Amino acid sequence: MSLDKVTIAKRYSKALFELLDSQNQLDDGFQELKQIRTVFQDNPQLGTVLTDKSLAPNERQKLVQPLLDATSGTIHNLVQMVYDYNRMDAMVEIVNQFQARYDMLHQTVYAEATTAVPLSDSELDALRDGYAGRVGAKTVVLSNRVDPSIIGGVVVQSDGTILDGSIKTKINRLRQTLLG
Repeated sequence: MSLDKVTIAKRYSKALFELLDSQNQLDDGFQELKQIRTVFQDNPQLGTVLTDKSLAPNERQKLVQPLLDATSGTIHNLVQMVYDYNRMDAMVEIVNQFQARYDMLHQTVYAEATTAVPLSDSELDALRDGYAGRVGAKTVVLSNRVDPSIIGGVVVQSDGTILDGSIKTKINRLRQTLLG
């Protein structure tokens, strides 16, 4: 039975996280993993190519070698093991799963604030602080998306949670109340 990429990634990332944590190397390891993810994101076909059995092993080795050369210690061993087990197409998901654990440990939340007009830096800071208090996060990484159709207010989305304080939604609720 073949395992899917998410299951594989969860297993690898859990083992890696526990190992790096026991070695007090979580931060350094995470930095290296983010660099690896960037390489794969900048070269979307890399994972597929590195798992392609039709490509000669020495050619695949040439392609993976820069990743191995750019990493050290535990992360180097991870890349080599993932390569050896022909699972390089799961590398981005491994890093994503590791980051989910890392963010949970550091109480970091990623959110998007949708507003009718761009927010100033001070408004973003205030929204970030308020949202952090509401969700119990130490850090909120907040991006701002502009959508004039919401008329005013703000909609904050994060990990399946939506806080909708938009004027558009308030008008729709009032309309439903008046009609219902």
